[in-house]
Amino acid sequence: MKKANLPNLIGFAASIFLLLLSVQRFVPIQLNLIEAIAAIASGWSVWLLAKNNPLGWWVGLIGVIAYAVVFYQVKLYGEVAIQFFYLITSLQAIYIWLRGGENSTEKPVCRISQRWLIFTGVLVTVGVFGLRTVLISLGGAAPFWDAMTTILSAIAQLYLMERYLESWYLWIVADTIYVPLYASRGLYLTSILYAIFWFVAIYGLQNFQQIYLKQKLKQQQSL
Repeated sequence: MKKANLPNLIGFAASIFLLLLSVQRFVPIQLNLIEAIAAIASGWSVWLLAKNNPLGWWVGLIGVIAYAVVFYQVKLYGEVAIQFFYLITSLQAIYIWLRGGENSTEKPVCRISQRWLIFTGVLVTVGVFGLRTVLISLGGAAPFWDAMTTILSAIAQLYLMERYLESWYLWIVADTIYVPLYASRGLYLTSILYAIFWFVAIYGLQNFQQIYLKQKLKQQQSL
C-alpha cells in the first residue's frame, strides 16, 4: 500500500463510520445526521484544497449547505451568514483556480504584499467589533468569538480563492478558536473536526510553500 493513499483510506473509513453512527440506535451516542454530512464533506474539502486540488471547492458546497442548517439550530448566526458567503465564493474560486492565470490557465500559488497584510489587520479589527455589535443585537451566542472566527474565515476564504499562501496562516488561527467555540455549543463532532482542520491547515501551508518555491525556481530557470 502506498503511503500517500493511507490518509485517503483513513478518511473513507472515518466517513462511513460517522454516517453509520448518525443513523444507528444501538449505541447511546447522539449524533445529528446533518452535522455528520457537513463534517464529512467539509473534511474532504479542506483536505483536497490543502493538496491544491480544485475538486475540494465542489465537495465543500455540500458541507456549506449542511452547516448553515446546523449553525442556525445552535444560534451561531455569524457562522450561518458565512456559510452563504462560502457558497458564493466557492463557486467563484472554482473558476479562479482553473482559469485565473495568464491566458485563462490554472492560477499559480502566490503571496500577498506587506501593505496588504497591514490592511488585513485593520480590516479584521474593524470587522470583528462591528459584527460583534450586530450579533449581540440578534441575541447570538458568544458574539465576540463568533465575530472573530467569522471575519478571519471570510478573509482566509478570499485569500484561498486567489491561491494566496497566507490564507493558511489565517485558517490556523481561526481553527484554534473554532475548537473550543463549537465544543461550548455542544457541537463536539464539529469541534473534533476543526481540531483535525488545524493540522490539515499546517499541511496546507507547508504544501503551498513548497509549490510556491518550485514555481519561483521554474520561473528563474526559464529566464
